[in-house]
This record gives sequence, structure tokens and C-alpha cells, in this order.
Amino acid sequence: MANKIGFMDKIGNDVFSNLSVSDKLKKVFNKLKNNLILIFAVIIVVDIFSMFNMYSIYKVFYEQNTQQGEIRITIQALAKYYLWAINAVEESDRNEQMTGASEKIQEMKDGLDLLGKVYSGDLSVARAHLSDIETQGQTLSSMFASGASHEELYSFYVSNLNEAIKVVVKDFKAIAVSAAEEAHKAYTGAFTLVIIITIISMLIVLYAIIYSKKARITLTENILEPIRAISEAADDMAKGKIDIKVPSQSNDELGKLADDITYSTDVIADIVKDISDTLNRMSTGDFSCGSKNEKLYIGDYVQIKDAFRNISDNLSHTLLEVKNSSTLVSDGALNMSQGATDLAEGSTDQAAAVQELTASVNSVTDQTRQLAEVAQKSHNMAGDVKDKAEVSARKMHLVTDAMTRITEASAEIEQVTNTIEEIASQTSLLALNASIEAARAGETGKGFAVVADQIGKLADQSSEAAKNTHQLIADTMEEIKNGNAVVAETTDALDAMQHSVEEITDMIKNTGNLAQAQAQSMEEIDKGIEMISGVVQKNSETAEQSSEVSKELSIQSESLNDLIGKFTISS
Repeated sequence: MANKIGFMDKIGNDVFSNLSVSDKLKKVFNKLKNNLILIFAVIIVVDIFSMFNMYSIYKVFYEQNTQQGEIRITIQALAKYYLWAINAVEESDRNEQMTGASEKIQEMKDGLDLLGKVYSGDLSVARAHLSDIETQGQTLSSMFASGASHEELYSFYVSNLNEAIKVVVKDFKAIAVSAAEEAHKAYTGAFTLVIIITIISMLIVLYAIIYSKKARITLTENILEPIRAISEAADDMAKGKIDIKVPSQSNDELGKLADDITYSTDVIADIVKDISDTLNRMSTGDFSCGSKNEKLYIGDYVQIKDAFRNISDNLSHTLLEVKNSSTLVSDGALNMSQGATDLAEGSTDQAAAVQELTASVNSVTDQTRQLAEVAQKSHNMAGDVKDKAEVSARKMHLVTDAMTRITEASAEIEQVTNTIEEIASQTSLLALNASIEAARAGETGKGFAVVADQIGKLADQSSEAAKNTHQLIADTMEEIKNGNAVVAETTDALDAMQHSVEEITDMIKNTGNLAQAQAQSMEEIDKGIEMISGVVQKNSETAEQSSEVSKELSIQSESLNDLIGKFTISS
């Protein structure tokens, strides 16, 4: 609750409660968005500052250190060039070393210019001492030109030129110390600033976390309080409670919903009270009208109002109809008494007619039963005929099959006869060839000619026998063909007879079934007539009772009219 109050002090409790749910969410999340933007801005600043420090370290301190190192290396090279020049034997070698020394001096000047761009200290002293080295180098060149001895040159180098070089080295050591101090100051400042910005970022993040937590609690309370109240009201309504008041302290959608539920329960309570009053009035017999407060029923409740009106109108109309019907019943009861007397007299005549009908039905039933027995015998005889016809048909089919096999055997015999005829023809040709050869052989072939002549005669006899066999087989095939036709006709006739016998058998069977069914129907009719006889007798008794009941009904109709008169109905 303390967190909620603290948060509400910042955004206004009353103002926040009166905002809509969407505006509450918008206000809270806009604040969160601003916090995130602030955190993002701080992160950007930290990144920019870090990048600036990295740039400074690279462009300033790294360049300072690089240029100092280059100048120191150049100073060492310069000293070597001077020593090499002093110790050179050849003049050309000496001049080359002095030229290298001049180039190194120029490199040192250029290095000082570059160092001056990134070094914030004073470099004028270093420039003056570098000029001293250049002056001492020129003096050494003059001594080379005047022919000074090696001892004089070396002494000059040690006492003058080398000392000037040492001074420049000290200058650059001092510059290095100064640059290191500047780098340390820059590092300390950057580190301090990073710590400060980090602390500020952490404070902003902590503030955002605390704000988010308080905002969540406040927003939850502002939304869930009416939702809890509405949920409790809904539970009470589900349990049958009507007198419900939903507390609400906000003017948002949830507060309006709570007010709507309170108003709805009040309307329902008024409608329930009117329904109770209307039903109590109707329970006393007053159906003159429906609800007396029809203006309460609005919207879907109009159906209840219409239902009450329909109940009132329908019951009033029904009671009026009952009253009119009661009068008619009373009048009809007298007529019913006279009709019952007439019915009793007619029932006696019906009983006599039923007895005569019963005797006739019994006679027809006996005849039908005899017809069913004759039909059953006919059915059995037809079955025997059917079985014999089936046996005859099967035997004729066997004869047909035998004739078919004979035809096939005759065809095979004809093929064998053709083969014999071909053999006889070839044998005759062979005998002729043998006779010709025997004639050529002369006396030697006479015996062979006799054999060939006998073979020729045998071949002619075989050919004649084959022709006779052909004719005999042809005649046999013709007879078989005629026999097949006769057998086929006989088979067709037997099949037709079998089919007719089957149809006759089915007809006799159906006749028997119909006769049995008719016998059963006649038995049922007999039973029905017996029942009719009983009913006729019962009607006679009932007619007498109806006469008594009609009198009682007339009395009850008058009582019903008196009872209906107690109800209040609409006209």
C-alpha cells in the first residue's frame, strides 16, 4: 500500500482512478518508455565517451609513444653515423656517412613536427638542442675538410657532439615522462567518468525497476479491485442473490461495468418482485390481466410480460370455454341417457345376428381346412413327378454326351482311314517303281517283279477298303447327326416338361399356403366374432351403466358451472 501511495503521489491518485483502462496503461507504459529512452541515452553517452577515449588513446598517446620511439631510434642511428664517419678511411665512405647523419637529423625534425601535433607540451627546448646537434655536425664536417686527425675528431665527438646528443635524449625522456603523466591523467579521468556514468546508469535502471514494480502494483490494484468486486457479484448472481451492490471508486470502464451490474440487479429485483406478485394474484384465481407493471419489462424481459398476458388471456378463454362446454355437457347428458336405452335394446338384436354369423364361419373354416389338405397331397404328387422329370432329363443329357463322343470317335476313325488311304497310294506307287526296276533287271528281277505285283494288288485292295470305310463312316455320321437332332428335341421337351412341372409344383404349393393362410384367417375371424359377441353383450351392459352415468354427469356439470363462477376472468 505504501508503494501504491508513493506512486500515486507522483501521477495523482484521483486523476489516475478517473482515467480509462487504456489511458492508465498508456500513462504507465509511456513512463516506462521514457525510462527506457533515458537508459538508452545514457548507454549511448557511455559508448560515445568510451569511443572518444579509445580514439584519444590511439591518436594522442599511442602516436606520442610511437613518435618518441622513432626519434630515439633515429638519435641512436645518428650517433652511429657520426662514429662511422670518424672511423672511415675512404673519403667517399666518410661523405656517405655524413649524408646519412644529415638525413637522420631531418628525420628527427619531421618526427618533432608530427609529435607536436599530438603532444600538448613545449617542444621548443628539444628543437633548440636538435639545432645544437646539427651545428656540431657541421663543425665536424669542417674538421674533416681541414684534415684534422682521428684523435682530434674523436675528442670533438666525445666532448661536444655526443654531449649534445645526450641532451636531446634527456629532452625526449622528459617528454616521455610528461606524455605518460598525461596518459595517466586521461586514463584516470576516463575511468572516473565511466564509473560515474555507470553509477548514474545503475541508479536510472534501479529507478526504472522500482517504478515498474510500483506501477505494476498500482495498475494491478486499480484494475483488479473492481474486477474482484464484479467477480464476487457474478458469483452471488449465480447463487441466486439479487440484492447486489458492486462498490466502485473509479470512473473507468470497469467502474462503469460495476455501476451497470448494480443497476442490472436492481432492475432484476424489481422484475422478480412483480413476477412474484403477479403469480400470487393468479394463484387466487384472478386472471383478469397479466402484469400490472408492464413498464418494468424491457428488452428481452418483454417475453415475460407477453407470457403473463398470454397466460391470463388463455386461461380466461379456457375457463369461459369450459363453462360453455359444461352447459353443453349437461344438455348432452340427457340425450345420452335416451341413447343408452336405445343402445341396450339394439345390442340384443346384434347378439342373435352374431350367433348366426358364427355358425356360418365355422362351416367355411372346415371347408378351407379340407382344401388345404388336398392342396398338400397335390403338392406331394407334383414333387414326385418333378423328381422323375429331372431323372429323365439327366439321362437324356447322358445320351447326348454319348452321341457326342461317338461323333468324335467317328471323326478320329475317318482320320485313320485317310492315313490308310495315303499309305495304300504310296505303296501302289512303290510297287510300280519296283516293277520298273525289276523289268530293268531282266531275269534277275523276275521274282522281285512278282512280289511288286502282289504289293500293288494289296495296295489297291487297301485303297478300296478305305473308300468303303469312308462311305460307311459318312453314313454313320449322318445317322448320328439325325440321332443328335432327335435327342436334342427330346431333351428340350423334357426340359420344358421339367420347367412346367416346377411351375405346377410352385402353384400347388402356393395354393396350399393360401389355403392354410385362409384357414388361419377363418380361425381368426371366428375368434373375432366371438370377441364381437362379447363386446355386444358388454355394450348392452355399458348402455345401462351409461344411462346412470349421464344422470350423474348432468349433476357434475351444474357443480362445475358453480366452481368456474368463482374465477375472475377477462371478458
